[in-house]
Amino acid sequence: MDPKETRITTPFDVRSTAAEVIDGVDLSGRRAVVTGAASGIGIETARALAGAGAEVTLAVRNLDVGARVAEDITATTGNKRLYVAHLDLADRASVAAFADGWDGPLHILVNNAGVMALPGGRTPEGWDRQFTVNHLGHFALARGLHGALAAAGSATAAPSAAAARPVGPAASATSAGSAGFPESPGSAGSVGFPGSAGSAGFPGFPGSAGSAGSAGSPGTPGTPASARIVVVSSAAHLRSPVVFDDLHFDYRPYEPMLAYGQSKTANVLFAVGANARWAGDGIVVNALSPGGIRTNLQRHVGDIAAPGVVWKTPEQGAATSVLLAASPLLEGVGGRYFADCAEAEPVSRRPEDLTAMMVGVAPYALDPEGADRLWATSERLLAAD
Repeated sequence: MDPKETRITTPFDVRSTAAEVIDGVDLSGRRAVVTGAASGIGIETARALAGAGAEVTLAVRNLDVGARVAEDITATTGNKRLYVAHLDLADRASVAAFADGWDGPLHILVNNAGVMALPGGRTPEGWDRQFTVNHLGHFALARGLHGALAAAGSATAAPSAAAARPVGPAASATSAGSAGFPESPGSAGSVGFPGSAGSAGFPGFPGSAGSAGSAGSPGTPGTPASARIVVVSSAAHLRSPVVFDDLHFDYRPYEPMLAYGQSKTANVLFAVGANARWAGDGIVVNALSPGGIRTNLQRHVGDIAAPGVVWKTPEQGAATSVLLAASPLLEGVGGRYFADCAEAEPVSRRPEDLTAMMVGVAPYALDPEGADRLWATSERLLAAD
């Protein structure tokens, strides 16, 4: 963050829940995709968006588990516009099928899925699995859905992507309008994209009462105007920059948490790079650390001893994701990294104190040149046969 810029804060903090963050926000007519929405904070992110009226597609590896989650979210929110579609971020063909099957605008993409501290493993391409799942798969997904996100983006894009401005309860936003409603939303947990309940394929964008992607009328209170990409990173990015000369540990001894940290830095750099490229299309992109939450993500590291760290519930862990995905308080804000519902403080070295580490950001993760290099490297890798 440029020292001349204002660090962004909100009325929310480490104890806030996703429901509190989204209270009063109307996402009716909005369409969202949440990856990894079958467990942990992915469930609570999807639940909060659905509770605000959004149509939500759960992008998951296990369709049966996803269907059960969708049914639960419908039961707790009353929203039947829940869909389940298959997505394996380690498989380029799966990512391409998901993106190619999407039809119509997409207002919110939450890149939530991830793996942590895998003991080893490579993809068939020879790529480190953590780097592939956490970064490359999401990179390919976002690029594949760029057209849908741009269709949903506001025709009057908010100020420049990295523009700093104070944020508080009095902030307001304009609406990009409704993209239309499905004629027959079907039942929660149906497999496939909306439009044909229960289909295992990609039947396309639901029939609508209006034209898909229309800009609508500005001024709807409590409704964000821009399309948004939210990238779930981690404070573990402070463990490693992206080592461009050895992304896949071909020369270094493999160390699970270093590999995880590198992939989480890549998440932040992607947000910086995508925001710089796509803000003009009405798409804003931010990254975040959800904080310390005990979920299945940590199954390879066991019980983490972290004195002083505030352990969150999944509902609290999803709060920053939901803030970035839906709150009008952050309209036009992009290319940044948040923690505990506020913009993180840059640190000159990794803090010894874990509490400070949880809310800090490394300058190398926000470096525009590093973001450009990662973008080019990612394109090259994905273009290879």
